[in-house]
Amino acid sequence: MPHLAHPSNTRRTSPRVIKATLAGSLRGDLSAVAIKLQEALHRSDITVWANADSEILFDRAEASPQVAAEWLAGTYGVGASASDIEADLLALRHECIPAAILDQE
Repeated sequence: MPHLAHPSNTRRTSPRVIKATLAGSLRGDLSAVAIKLQEALHRSDITVWANADSEILFDRAEASPQVAAEWLAGTYGVGASASDIEADLLALRHECIPAAILDQE
């Protein structure tokens, strides 16, 4: 009698597409962004970073992509305060956006 593979063994699993969530901009109100990020901590730990367009992005810590250190704000858990997150975002703003550009806005 031939051996038939179990149907669950023959299914191919498609790779899960991970999409980060846009939280705001380094050019915007970092206090409001920090509060939004703190609210996201109720679901899971998150990693927060920025991109070259000054967008602040986040994803679940275990699902976030590898981010270069100069773009990384941090990884936060349930106990993180909005003021700590805001301070990290402010430091990231100063590293990523030259003061001359911020003064023009």
